[in-house]
Amino acid sequence: MTRGALAAIAIAASFLGSPAIARADAPPPPSAAAPSDLAVEAVPMFGVPGAIAWGWNQIVVRLQNNGTKPLRGNVEITSGSYGHERTFHATAPYSVGAGASIHVRVPVHVILFGEVHVRVLPEGNGPPIAESTLSAFKPNGALLVDVSETSRLRGVIGDVPLSFLYTAPGSPSSGSTPPALTVGSPRFDPATGDPMLPDRSALYSSADAVLMRSDLLSRLGGAELDALAGFVLAGGTLAIAVVRPEDIRHPTLMSFAGGTITRRSVSSEALREIDPPTPSSTFGAPSGKVIPGAKSALPDVSETLAGYYGGNLHGSAYGTSATYGMGEVHFLAFDPTRKPAVDDPWVQVRMVDLTRRAYDRRSTQIFRPGNDLNGNYDHVRQQLDPNQSSRWAIGVAALLLCIYAVIAGPVNFALASKAGKPLRALRHLPLYAAATFAIIVALGVFAKGINGRARHLTLVEAGGGMTKGSAQRWRGFFSSRAKELTVHTTDGSSVVSTAAMSDAVDYEDHLLVDRDGARLVDVAALPWQTIVVREHGFASLGDGIALVRDSGGAGLTVVNRSGRDLRGALVRHADGTWFYAAKIKDGEKLATSAATPLASSKPWSAWLSRVSTTTHAGSVELHTLAASALNFPLDPDAPGLADAWVAIEEAAGYTIDWFPDGVPVLIAQIDGGEGRGSDTGLRVESDRLLVRIVGFGGAP
Repeated sequence: MTRGALAAIAIAASFLGSPAIARADAPPPPSAAAPSDLAVEAVPMFGVPGAIAWGWNQIVVRLQNNGTKPLRGNVEITSGSYGHERTFHATAPYSVGAGASIHVRVPVHVILFGEVHVRVLPEGNGPPIAESTLSAFKPNGALLVDVSETSRLRGVIGDVPLSFLYTAPGSPSSGSTPPALTVGSPRFDPATGDPMLPDRSALYSSADAVLMRSDLLSRLGGAELDALAGFVLAGGTLAIAVVRPEDIRHPTLMSFAGGTITRRSVSSEALREIDPPTPSSTFGAPSGKVIPGAKSALPDVSETLAGYYGGNLHGSAYGTSATYGMGEVHFLAFDPTRKPAVDDPWVQVRMVDLTRRAYDRRSTQIFRPGNDLNGNYDHVRQQLDPNQSSRWAIGVAALLLCIYAVIAGPVNFALASKAGKPLRALRHLPLYAAATFAIIVALGVFAKGINGRARHLTLVEAGGGMTKGSAQRWRGFFSSRAKELTVHTTDGSSVVSTAAMSDAVDYEDHLLVDRDGARLVDVAALPWQTIVVREHGFASLGDGIALVRDSGGAGLTVVNRSGRDLRGALVRHADGTWFYAAKIKDGEKLATSAATPLASSKPWSAWLSRVSTTTHAGSVELHTLAASALNFPLDPDAPGLADAWVAIEEAAGYTIDWFPDGVPVLIAQIDGGEGRGSDTGLRVESDRLLVRIVGFGGAP
């Protein structure tokens, strides 16, 4: 039996070994390219190598495959604070062919006081191919983006000290490094020769002004052109150097100008003298570069000066200028990207002043797209939290517990003693407790609901007559059970991040960017808790809301072509007078002469006295919203609207000029919200859409 057993074992071993032999004889699978064949370089879209500004930004990762096999994988970027209270994680796939080179552009939300780590991972679970770290910094000064392969301006006006009129929140104080002008340039694609610019307007958050030659601007298209237009639409500044006569007939340039453009002589406004930049006295003696004053341009530059007119263009210190939404477009009378203009102090002073002006315009933006450095979101979360409307259940539950204590205690034992059976009270006590427990649980389920739901709060800022505006959305998600949500952006031009989470201390945002767009994944929703995400994007205003002068020029007419009714409309005329309309129907024209003047309206006197009290941020006079005083006059016509304005004002901070002098401003609610019935698989039960229109514009 021993020899038989040994023989059986030998036979079994031969059968078990045969598949291994067969596998060894089979041809090996094709091998993938070695990770060492992939050359990697990661740089910020704007700024200096190795450093990236706070807020929303973009990192360009260049991948060069030097191997003979294609490579696939993911680019992962992580931004976190030193205390690890919050982490942002972005993932974007890549696929690069053999011998090819690609650029992967990844949006990143740079957390305050932290670092940004970039990792390039192969397909599968292999170790990283390359890793790098970028330091995060708070911009000190203004950024001019010169869209040139080699910026000549950087050498002549870079690091020039500036003195701003507007002192933004967190501006440097005495003894700090004085604010200065930074000139940055994007990368250019070596294959096409085109600049690589952000594909979402929020990724321009660190830029104040963009300088671009007309030949490059006319070639720009797709998401990059939409992002640049959105940057200006939301309050940014675009300076255009016209280098070819035929460029002024290009549709892109005519759209920015608001009509057909013609070239004529330079405007008289462009020839006036501008004082050279000087640093603020707060920082002591001047430092850095100094640009000398110049009363006129050099002869070689004077011969080439030109003016461009048509549409909304009018003479300005830089050539001719036009408003575009909330921002400005300047058609320069000179070309500061080339000689001889780049070496002329007269031109240099104007480019510095243009960037300074672009920075000061921050005071008129309630929310700069991509800027998350300030704001208190507590009231926003309360607006979007269904728990706020179920607080009554707490009072009812407390009353039930008091009733239970009386019935289960004195009443129960008194009845048992009266019946001569005192121990019977102990048998009834669990029944009373179980009944009370069941009633309280049922009360909680009734108050909070058994189905998840969503709420929206949105502010749209736009220029008069514009069909689209910059939108800041807060989207609240309330779930009745623990689940992980995937939050998609409203459109492809948006970015999204978590703004507030109930009972959360440490949390991580994971933004996945691929062909389907950008979306937050693995968002942990706790039972009966509300998550609030903030989205930077754009919203449609139908055919626009126009603010036009009356025929005499003294009055103002509001023309509502948004496709929905306006409710609770407050209008401030350019001369500072206030008017109110409870409702402006879609398609209706309302002259301020037919509206309610607030100066003679007693219900509005308290709010009017508060909003008429101005404050200052530097040299800029600020007109606050004073939303907390709007409840009494506004709630009868628009219930809850005043509380929504309070939430918006607190989220924006109190160093904003809500009603700039010299231009009309309208704030109102658009009935019906954005019209979405569901969001992330949850029913939208509340959708409040607010609008702020600034400046004259639109068809009468």
